[in-house]
Amino acid sequence: MKKNNRFIKRFLPVLTLCGLLSACEFLETEPHDTFTPQGFYKTEEQVNTALYGVYRALANNMLYGANMQGIMGLSADLGYESYNRDQFTVGYNYVVSTDSRILSYWQYLYICISRANLLLENLDRAPMDETVRDNVRGEALFLRAYAYFMLVNKFRNVPLILHSAPSAEPEYTQVPQADPEKVYEQIVSDMETAAGLVVPAEGLYGGGKINRSAVWGTLARVCLTMAGEPLKRTDMYAKAEMYAKKVIDCGTHRLNPDYQQVFINYSQDKYDIAESIWEIEYWGDNTVYYCAAMVGRNTGIPSPAGSSIGFCQGFLRATAYLYELYDGNDVRRDWCIGSFTYDRNTLEKIPTAAAQKWLRYCAKFRREYEKGSPKQNNATPINFPVLRYSDVLLMYAEAHFNNDQALAEEDDEALECFNQVRRRGHGLDPETASEEVDYVYSGKENFMQELRDERARELAFELLRKDDLVRWGIYYDQMQYVKGTVPRNYTEAMLYFNQVEPKGVMWPIPSYEMGVNRKLVQNTGW
Repeated sequence: MKKNNRFIKRFLPVLTLCGLLSACEFLETEPHDTFTPQGFYKTEEQVNTALYGVYRALANNMLYGANMQGIMGLSADLGYESYNRDQFTVGYNYVVSTDSRILSYWQYLYICISRANLLLENLDRAPMDETVRDNVRGEALFLRAYAYFMLVNKFRNVPLILHSAPSAEPEYTQVPQADPEKVYEQIVSDMETAAGLVVPAEGLYGGGKINRSAVWGTLARVCLTMAGEPLKRTDMYAKAEMYAKKVIDCGTHRLNPDYQQVFINYSQDKYDIAESIWEIEYWGDNTVYYCAAMVGRNTGIPSPAGSSIGFCQGFLRATAYLYELYDGNDVRRDWCIGSFTYDRNTLEKIPTAAAQKWLRYCAKFRREYEKGSPKQNNATPINFPVLRYSDVLLMYAEAHFNNDQALAEEDDEALECFNQVRRRGHGLDPETASEEVDYVYSGKENFMQELRDERARELAFELLRKDDLVRWGIYYDQMQYVKGTVPRNYTEAMLYFNQVEPKGVMWPIPSYEMGVNRKLVQNTGW
């Protein structure tokens, strides 16, 4: 289904406003009027405008729209930035408290939280159907919780702000950090409440709108994170298994039989709620409505400006480590990792030499399939996946085999979920057993290594890898291992891996924020 449908139409009156805010939010001008909550939230349309503002904070270029894609070190051992202007930034693992991208990450997540708080506090002011109101409440609660999840698993020690400040007086702006476990517990609580309020995925046109499956699946991710480093709340494996199982059992979701088509759909403005449960929504090319981003522009196979393919900078190269995780029959390898480059003059596809495993580009999001002409150099309408069904299947298997209280009779079901992902990755029917491809369980230790590799093969460049390595407690050791495999003549890769430090499992509190909020305490080691 086309992207310019219900979700876009629902918020069409505010798309132009979205563009104006994006273009002007850093300008200092004299206000002609004063915004107050009492003057807003009076109609359902205004409530929808406010809700859209919460969504758009996550979609901003400081987050999913651009920065997180390839230039913040989130691909960890699977890819490295290759853009020498960024050598002394977080993109090359050169992490300092003054890094502008880390600051923007922090600020825009708190913008998301602030917008959600205002909406939740004023939602009851507008006359509207109570079922609609409950759904909005659930979406806002979930989005606020997700923003906190993104903050706490990168910074660990963050202020927990659940109400808007009545004024800019110091007593309201000086907020100490909360215990990380308390933040996680609030995240789980808010998401569990949201699950009972938002609409089910069944019948939805696509994953641009928060739905019950998106909440359940994200809860599984949160609970797995809590079970690992640094909290080590192993009791949360049971909750992770439960929530992943809810997504599986709801009957709405299944794997798209064609792995490549999943990502072609993102480029072609097509939805597939069965596979793509939650995706960050982009639209247009920023020439009329300012709701496009840079998916496929920052990371992808480089192509020249103004070309029919669409300009791609190609910031991110894959590592040989990732390349070698795939076997020769895995169709995901040459989709995730470019097997060719474009001739800059003819746009002919030139095959990459087999030995050049460190020079291949991330190729998951491809502008050549993007519709619309001419294609803009700095904007694409390609959506970005936050939660896919394959991730849910892998999370369910991981949680089940780590849950000491799991039912043994469900072992086969958990293994079947795992093998469905493997089969699809080899171009086979996901629901038909294959002796050649199916993994045979041989103990938790062996399974966990295979699970780690399978998540890399399936979810490479979807911004999950560093978080996975951190929660598994192997981030630094794994980065050191891959560093040892980098040929010395690949200077960009060497620099990327050389700058990794043990304290890199978390980021420093931005120094600017510490100057504003004197109650913040810098993270250990920074």
